[in-house]
Amino acid sequence: MPSGDYQYMQCDEIRAAISAAADGEATPLERSMIDGHIAHCAGCAAFAGAVEQLDRRLRVRPAEAVPDLSRPILAAANRKSAREWPRYVLLWVALTELVLALPALMGATRNTSVHTAHELGSWEAALAVGLLVAAWQPRRAAGLLPFALALTGAMVATAAFDIVTGHAPAAGEAQHILDVVGVGALWLLTRSAVPSRAPRPQRGLRAA
Repeated sequence: MPSGDYQYMQCDEIRAAISAAADGEATPLERSMIDGHIAHCAGCAAFAGAVEQLDRRLRVRPAEAVPDLSRPILAAANRKSAREWPRYVLLWVALTELVLALPALMGATRNTSVHTAHELGSWEAALAVGLLVAAWQPRRAAGLLPFALALTGAMVATAAFDIVTGHAPAAGEAQHILDVVGVGALWLLTRSAVPSRAPRPQRGLRAA
């Protein structure tokens, strides 16, 4: 169609093209025809303006409730970084505890009966396995902490009493330092694994 003839097109065809243009479906040629027609047709120009206003009202509306997850994401990243080194400490302590528990589990004694040696070795091995599980799955650290704290506290207290009363040499009880280090790392891992609460979602306006 020649460029001067589009102003003579039927208004209903132009208005259909205006609606298609609002939906992003008009071709460049159709847009050119629309511009030429509404320059000479007040009715179609008013229709185009009304369609534009309606489209703007439909596209700009209250936004849905979307929580701001930036703070929880950053907090989770910081917790992950903060709990990495306690996991490695737990791994080192647990493996060392297992190695030290092997002689007792095999019956080696230190002025005790074989049965007592087996029991002591079993307790040390159980604590080591618990620390290994916490290092592997940090979310389980909180459940292990009360047991590890009570066991380590009892062993350190009795070891100190035996050293003071002369029932055991200090060098022989030095391995309980590992227990204290393990419980400390377990406590730090428990604190770093506590999730933070997400903020309440905020409402606002958004443009589609």
